[in-house]
Amino acid sequence: MKRETVLVLQGGGALGAFQCGVYMALEERGIIPDLIAGVSIGAVNAAIIAGSPRGRAAPALEAFWSEIAVPDPPVSPEALRRLLAAWQIALFGVPKFFIPRWLAPSWQALRPFPWLTWTSLYDPTPLKKTIEKYVDFGRLASGETRLILTAVNVETGGQEVFDSAEQRIGVEHIVASGSFPPGLPWTVIDGKAYWDGGLVTNTPLQPVMERRAGVPLRIYVVNLFPKAQPLPRNLLGVVSRQKDILYADKTECDLRNCELRDETLALVQELMEHVDPKVAGQIRQSGRYRGLVEQTCRVEIIRFAHHGEAFESESKDYDFSRGTVRQHIRHGYEHARAILAQEAAQSEKEASLVSDRREEGT
Repeated sequence: MKRETVLVLQGGGALGAFQCGVYMALEERGIIPDLIAGVSIGAVNAAIIAGSPRGRAAPALEAFWSEIAVPDPPVSPEALRRLLAAWQIALFGVPKFFIPRWLAPSWQALRPFPWLTWTSLYDPTPLKKTIEKYVDFGRLASGETRLILTAVNVETGGQEVFDSAEQRIGVEHIVASGSFPPGLPWTVIDGKAYWDGGLVTNTPLQPVMERRAGVPLRIYVVNLFPKAQPLPRNLLGVVSRQKDILYADKTECDLRNCELRDETLALVQELMEHVDPKVAGQIRQSGRYRGLVEQTCRVEIIRFAHHGEAFESESKDYDFSRGTVRQHIRHGYEHARAILAQEAAQSEKEASLVSDRREEGT
């Protein structure tokens, strides 16, 4: 069975620019995903990649990030630049992404206490127009690259999966996956209100495992929030570290469940060697046994991780300033190139060992 290539993209706001750099390195190496799963800003990046010609998505992704980035404050110290950029974005928004509700047209502002009916602080209408510019929805519908997005039903709290193999993905599904409260409002699709899927899990690996169970997979996961970090030294550091822990990769449980299924199947197969062949044959024909075989995990995971940058603070997920976005892209690209080089070197070493053993055997 042919091994499929999968790319899994977390949510993380402005940190999604790091994913852009990672994908540029992947495409440069000729690593093109057959399936992409994303949540929040990862859903936007995933849709742009899946909605572009195979092997030619990097320029569109880089152009998207260049367009949404806002100009830097005219100061030189990096710490001050990032601080002022965060305040600027919080107050005035990102014109191609979201705009503050307090800057709404004057006729709305004239209503008494308009904020009492708000369900979000910002309006994501600009993002919808930007997505439509960079995503070819006809190509998405063609199935050339499968796209899986996640969101959460606001009323039930349950996770919803939008799969291009099962339904037509539109701009509303992408925005729903990134409707993070209270910053952005819920998105209504077919009468149901959805918030950001990262509220349930920020690494949408499980829907991939469920839908491609038994299929050999090489999965590239881009982690935007580091698990291990030193103790914070102030309140801003506490908020930043809280985000890391809340949204870091927590897929070990999914992978452990896969290992348990594989171990169970191995045990059943071992026991079947000690029973009557006729009985063993009947067991192999049973629905439970076939289901267990179909659920086996044949997964290899390669992780790329954003470990943070100098002067990074709690504003890291909403600092869409041009300088910060460029840094994220560059770091993602350099980090991915290094990881891929290590993988290639390891593969060559293993291939050489196999070749040497064969020669010794002859």
